Amino acid sequence: MKRRSFLHRSGYAAAALTVGGCSVLRRRRYDNYKPAGTIPRRTLGKTGIAVSMFGFGSHLKPDLIADPARRDKMIKTGFEGGINFFDVYDHSNYLQFKPMGKSLREFRKEAVVSLCAVKKTDEVQAEIDGALGDFFTDYIDCYRLYTVDDDRIEILERNRSAGKIRAIGVVSHDEKEMMGYIDRYGNVLDYVMIAYNFHHNIGLFREKDPVANDYSALIPRCERMGLGILGIKPMGSDAMVALARERGFFRDPKANIAQAMLRFVYAVPEIDCTMTAMNSWEELALNLESAYEPEIRPYERTILDDLSRIAAQTKAAYLPSHYRWLENWHKTAAV
Repeated sequence: MKRRSFLHRSGYAAAALTVGGCSVLRRRRYDNYKPAGTIPRRTLGKTGIAVSMFGFGSHLKPDLIADPARRDKMIKTGFEGGINFFDVYDHSNYLQFKPMGKSLREFRKEAVVSLCAVKKTDEVQAEIDGALGDFFTDYIDCYRLYTVDDDRIEILERNRSAGKIRAIGVVSHDEKEMMGYIDRYGNVLDYVMIAYNFHHNIGLFREKDPVANDYSALIPRCERMGLGILGIKPMGSDAMVALARERGFFRDPKANIAQAMLRFVYAVPEIDCTMTAMNSWEELALNLESAYEPEIRPYERTILDDLSRIAAQTKAAYLPSHYRWLENWHKTAAV
């Protein structure tokens, strides 16, 4: 079923207004939101897989996990709104393979399903086969590894050869580690997943750097090798959002800071798809609208620079201790 026709029969109605040049949804009846726009698509590296520039992230809050009907409506509305990339977790108490498989079933062939292998090595094959059943499909589009070694890469490579996986990827929160993965497995990999946002973005040399294509720069290297790039944490973590709220950025009538964060990443052509978790109708609606008008405005860059400077001044104190590794990706750090 085509995404544009999928929800028309469900009776969704628009409820939007414009304030200060920024699209803001009414605070009532978010569940009646009807998306109206087009999200640009990019090709995931050398894979030929077309992905929406903005995707549906994995992380769910407990109240949404406990409300599968609402989650189902949000997923289908996201698809109707132009999202075709869906990253799904089945670990850390998320357990979303089965419900997401049901939500995506009617338009499975038009969706790009992205999963992460988390089981022990001797259980990865069973994990893949189980995912095929959960998603009512004979292939998973993107399968990545968080724990990476020869045996696990070989399992994914074998499944790609068998047609059960279309693209193999790895994820890392450390640039040097990711460069090592590319050193060892670059001829096997199809894509990488990295943290990238207005504050944590040292994977890409800035124009002022004298050697923009130096081999040690992660993103230029991926581009030369034809590796797709998936960006995560486009808003710099919940802690960054909390810092922005604490410092009054969400009260700015001229721009929505969350939309500015997403538009910053859209402006980087090397990032094929960026994704964020969406746990409310307001988040889904505002994020979709950011992708319908993806060009970042000068004022949005200004407020992002202000927030980045404030975050840097805290010396990572804005982050909980288990997330302070994110500052290793701070954009002013040496590469």
